[in-house]
Amino acid sequence: MHIKFEPMDKATAEHLRSGGADANGNAPERRISDGTGVPCRCCMQMVGKGEPYLIAAWRPFTATHAYAETGPVFLHADLCTPAPIEQDQLPAFLQSPDYILRGYDADQRTIYGTGGVVKLSEIEARLEELLTSPGVEAVHIRSSRNNCYHCKAVRAETA
Repeated sequence: MHIKFEPMDKATAEHLRSGGADANGNAPERRISDGTGVPCRCCMQMVGKGEPYLIAAWRPFTATHAYAETGPVFLHADLCTPAPIEQDQLPAFLQSPDYILRGYDADQRTIYGTGGVVKLSEIEARLEELLTSPGVEAVHIRSSRNNCYHCKAVRAETA
């Protein structure tokens, strides 16, 4: 099985960059990066020191329901290009020692028993285990310290 990592969609990023309301109805906050701990959810790269970025509330789900969590995300304030990520390769912006992984079904609802904190070095094995589990369609990767959404992992289409 091959794994694909999906960033924030471009339409959402452009909406936020143009001052559109976030998931809580607020305009994104504009800041300047100090060069540490600011992972852009759109390009899946770190925001560099001195670069402007936005903080916004985002709900990475297509519908609202009890499991559709909303939380803060960072993204470059200016247009950015997603990093080329090879299939099955963890995005380079995942730099913390561990993350929360949680499986979701086709209705984007949490599958109980799939969530847990996983060491960075063990993420790929856990993703493979989760994505081959019955009913799991996607896995969210979140900060283990702040629960912020980073990206989504799905089974990659094979040619």
